[in-house]
Amino acid sequence: MQKILLTITPQQWVILGAFLVILIPIAVGFSRYKKLSVIQQRILLFCVVAFCLDGVGRVFWIFSIPNLFLGHLSTIAEFLLLANVYRFALRGFIKPKVIPVAMILFTALAITNTLFLQGFKFNNSNIKIIESAVLIIFTLIFFYKLASEMIVKRLEQYPMFWINSGVLIYFSSSLFVFLYSNYLLLYSKQLGIQIWFIHALFFILFYIILAFSLWIVPRNSNSHG
Repeated sequence: MQKILLTITPQQWVILGAFLVILIPIAVGFSRYKKLSVIQQRILLFCVVAFCLDGVGRVFWIFSIPNLFLGHLSTIAEFLLLANVYRFALRGFIKPKVIPVAMILFTALAITNTLFLQGFKFNNSNIKIIESAVLIIFTLIFFYKLASEMIVKRLEQYPMFWINSGVLIYFSSSLFVFLYSNYLLLYSKQLGIQIWFIHALFFILFYIILAFSLWIVPRNSNSHG
């Protein structure tokens, strides 16, 4: 383990330790839990689950224990938790069954991919691409909802606006990474590390945005966002 830690570059340290930023929205969320809306509570749950899974994955990596299987599990958990947020955020704007059906289909695709295409010994890039694409679609639908309804006067005080923006930014970067990471690693290991380093920066930005979204107190306590 000591030899592994001594050979890690500064960029790899950022990639390895980026998950610690999740503690920021977790701390903010629990400190203001009684004031959180339904959607904010679900984002807090998302952060807690993400931190636990990422933390276990980092520990496994340090002790040279295979951890790619955790990526398969975390992708499903990540998508289901975020899709559930959009199930509330888009309530009344799209048909009620659309997102639950998407959640079921995604889970089925993820399991199929693990069983027949990319097993636990491989990175589940196929499903990460699908996850990113679907979540980007959800974000665009939500922005269209905001633009068409015109009921939010100050977007900067609307938690779901920040959540949606964070999801769009992060999963747009993820889509690029998982589309090209395997090719780049074959072409140049150093270039692949650079791409993952940039992805880690977007990861950090994502959770800082989520922390800000949890800091904002919704004006209407009955509001979902």
